[in-house]
Amino acid sequence: MAADSTNTNKITEDATKRLEENAERVKEFASAVTESTKSNSALVIDNYEQAAKSFFEAQRELAKAQQADWVKDASSTQIQFAEEVTNAWVKAARQLLK
Repeated sequence: MAADSTNTNKITEDATKRLEENAERVKEFASAVTESTKSNSALVIDNYEQAAKSFFEAQRELAKAQQADWVKDASSTQIQFAEEVTNAWVKAARQLLK
């Protein structure tokens, strides 16, 4: 009976050790995935910001070409609002990645 108890303890210790090693591997993998996701997300945010700036600049050029002042003013207001919303979104997204 003592041999069975010793054998059971050895099996339990080995299983516990393997479980702890696997848990550490999973933790390291999850950490690597998180860092990779953050890096990729930051790149997406940067690209979105650049694309939005280009789009807003194109809208400004179109607005300047309009003959009616009220259209220019309305366009300018809309562009400014869209820029402010975009800037707020970009800032919040970057804060989430920290």
